[in-house]
Amino acid sequence: MVPLTKRSLVLPASPPSVKLARSWVTRVLAEIGRDDLVESAALGVSELVTNALIHSQPPLSVRIRGTVDHPRIEVVDSSPVPPQRSEMSPEPEDVDDLNVTTFGRGLDLVAMMSARWGSDLAHDGSSKSVWFEPQGDGDHGGRTGEIFDFDPDFGLEDSTEAGDEPQLNIRLLRLPPRLFSLLRTFYYETRRELRLLSLTSPENYPLAHEMTAAYVQADRERRVAVGVSTLDQAIADNLETVDLDYLVPATAPVTMARLRDLYVEIYREFADEHLLALRPPEVIVELQNWYFTEFERQGRGDAPLPWDGPTSVVTTA
Repeated sequence: MVPLTKRSLVLPASPPSVKLARSWVTRVLAEIGRDDLVESAALGVSELVTNALIHSQPPLSVRIRGTVDHPRIEVVDSSPVPPQRSEMSPEPEDVDDLNVTTFGRGLDLVAMMSARWGSDLAHDGSSKSVWFEPQGDGDHGGRTGEIFDFDPDFGLEDSTEAGDEPQLNIRLLRLPPRLFSLLRTFYYETRRELRLLSLTSPENYPLAHEMTAAYVQADRERRVAVGVSTLDQAIADNLETVDLDYLVPATAPVTMARLRDLYVEIYREFADEHLLALRPPEVIVELQNWYFTEFERQGRGDAPLPWDGPTSVVTTA
């Protein structure tokens, strides 16, 4: 699966990771022409990596997402435990990279160096990302954000109560569960990225803002849909294909068609972005288009058409 970010670095679970992350972030920011962010980014990422080494567990990585205009530094670890605050301690020039326990000055420092910050869980709750948007030289902005702003969708169970909403039957024939699992991961990651861009600057990223609203509507409909558990089980059983029968709100076909059309615009809008790789492999795009279009087609009364593409991503040596 192609990663959503073009810039990432896996770190060893040892104290030298602090210096390694700091040097790497400095180099990437220089490469994209954001030298004005280097000082705050270096201090912030040093603090986040330090906290991850002390309080979390490997594997550990640092990545840069967002856009060139609004880059975001993220430190990802394999612990779902929220980031911990610590007391302020030595200044950066007094830090020994081989003695990490002397360095943690608390997440308050990250807030001081940031235009915005936050933390959220992976969609499956298996890991977390702690992130910040570094401030430019002379920028003393609002430093807004939530340190523990975890994904609001995590932990919400799908509902079996449809209420009084009109319902619609959707049949998805020969859906490939293994391939769809990759699509689902991409969906959650893209949703997160666009939500954060929308929070950062909705006026500069109107498509991200519009897409976020469409995601919210799709999630509401998914929670009252019947049949999703069958797909989950097919993925768990590693089936090659499965026929699904969904009972969904009658509004779902319009929502799915809107998501499909917005994805086309999103891929085009961010095609040349130096930090993001929002377009997945072509087979995933094709599956996504087929899936959304089946809702639209059957919503207007057409008979279902089976998926006739590959059932997995073909890799070449």
